[in-house]
Amino acid sequence: MTIRDRGNWRRRAAAVAVGAIGLAGGAVAMATPASAATIIGGIDVGQQCSVQTWRPLEARLLDPNNAYSWRCYSKWTQNYYGVDMDGACRNQYGAGAFSVVLDPNNAYSWRCAR
Repeated sequence: MTIRDRGNWRRRAAAVAVGAIGLAGGAVAMATPASAATIIGGIDVGQQCSVQTWRPLEARLLDPNNAYSWRCYSKWTQNYYGVDMDGACRNQYGAGAFSVVLDPNNAYSWRCAR
């Protein structure tokens, strides 16, 4: 390979690389957006607390200005336990349902989506 051939080879390689980047960029630009989740309903926290353990618990809200302050309370042990919000959605709406919080500053903003 002569010096002149090496120069041509480099130019062709650069052109192929730019073309590949262009193709990749085009593929990204043409990709379809992911579909957004659809809200399918609210969450019954009391129902979830009554079924998520072997012993029924009661729902307690510790702070109405904090979406993450829901707890299940045991009268027998006097302990608080976390609420499985995703489990509540699956129990209420079936497989594929999951929980979303619309406003972290509002304890009543939990919803189920699919």
